[in-house]
Amino acid sequence: MKEKDNFILDIKRLGINGEGIGFYNRMAVFVENAIPGEGHNVEVTKTNGKMAFAKSLEIKHYIKDRISPSCPYYYECGGCNVSHISYEKMLEFKRESIIEAINRYTSLNPKSFEIRKTVPSEDIFHYRNRSQLSVKNVDGKLHVCMLKPNSNSIVPIDSCLVQKKRINEINTMILTYAEELGISGYIAKYGRGILRYLITRVNEKNEALVCLIIGEKSNKIKELARKVIQIDGVVGVYESLNDSKKDIGFFGTEPTLLEGNPYIVEKLGNISYRIYPNTFFQLNTKQAKQMMDIVLKACKLSFKERVLDAYSGVGAIGLYLAHMAKEVVGIEYNKDAVLAAKENAEINKIKNAKFYQGDAAQLLPKLLEEESFDVVVVDPPRTGLEDTFIQALLHAKIRRMVYVSCNPATLAKDLEKLSKIYQFNSITPLDMFPQTALTESVCQLSLRDETKYIPK
Repeated sequence: MKEKDNFILDIKRLGINGEGIGFYNRMAVFVENAIPGEGHNVEVTKTNGKMAFAKSLEIKHYIKDRISPSCPYYYECGGCNVSHISYEKMLEFKRESIIEAINRYTSLNPKSFEIRKTVPSEDIFHYRNRSQLSVKNVDGKLHVCMLKPNSNSIVPIDSCLVQKKRINEINTMILTYAEELGISGYIAKYGRGILRYLITRVNEKNEALVCLIIGEKSNKIKELARKVIQIDGVVGVYESLNDSKKDIGFFGTEPTLLEGNPYIVEKLGNISYRIYPNTFFQLNTKQAKQMMDIVLKACKLSFKERVLDAYSGVGAIGLYLAHMAKEVVGIEYNKDAVLAAKENAEINKIKNAKFYQGDAAQLLPKLLEEESFDVVVVDPPRTGLEDTFIQALLHAKIRRMVYVSCNPATLAKDLEKLSKIYQFNSITPLDMFPQTALTESVCQLSLRDETKYIPK
């Protein structure tokens, strides 16, 4: 197979980035905006010997679940990738992605335990509670921008369908004020410009926190902050200097409060969480509440259990479980997140939760030498659990385990290793990020009957 080859391809499954995947002469071929069940006339654009990438020239066979995307930027912007598929069908595909991962990466039989239907999101548009977008001057006007997929080309957008409406409104007003003050957008090629990124967070009460990421110092930013704090609902405005010519992420220096309050408060159930500019918090608040309830139910707590919350972040899961547990112990690598978790425990008057700072894979073996747990909850990054962490879990033989995953592939690989002593009771997929192919899931595990649990 080589570039420019042309053939008819039947699409068999959906890839992790929402692309359709078919097979030609046993080679996987990835086609953007193609849906399983369809037939496409494709032209190969790239091949590396193991797989090929192609563009669709014509759809020879449609499926009824193909729809017209609502977003005018959809085929340019890389933010969403499955808006051409009906929501009901996409929920099915998200469940199937877990089954496919188990079949591909494990010796397990996915029919031997329950894989539930995907829990739908209450909002399939306007659900994201945070935006972090670059600011560019396009045709003499400031815009927030996205990147085209697989490129460095920018896509200026006026409004994003997956961001909360209030975020779109606030961003528009901020850019209008910035233009009035003569504030320039950042030009990466030259490493010059004042306003580099705009980060806006909104809670369920429509209270907003804004962080202005600047490429160079300017007194005009303080003037901008005084205007932004007057926008209805904005309670705090920060700045952070990021003058690096390398791609180091959004934040540069520690965010400095310029106006108003330092945080907003978000609630999940009865638990309040303080949100700062760089706090990690689930982007879909309503769906996060559903996920927490699934985790709580899977833990089967009866006020007697000691719970280990690994990769605990700001304590979101651990604090949500605390009212049903004897004690919760969290482990988190990020120092700021640990401080936030302790702060969140304090403001919620939760006395039976404590948090340690450190690498979970390194800290867990030491912790298990001194303490025992009845339940362990893990919520690792997309890369999954480290081998040293898994080995410590296998040695500890904790009775119940709940694995929160944002990547079906790494979940499956980890389940294969954990299957040495654990049986899998259920996996519940959740649609945390509508209009994308990303799948969140909650897996409930328990020690096999033949594995004796011996408390220390």
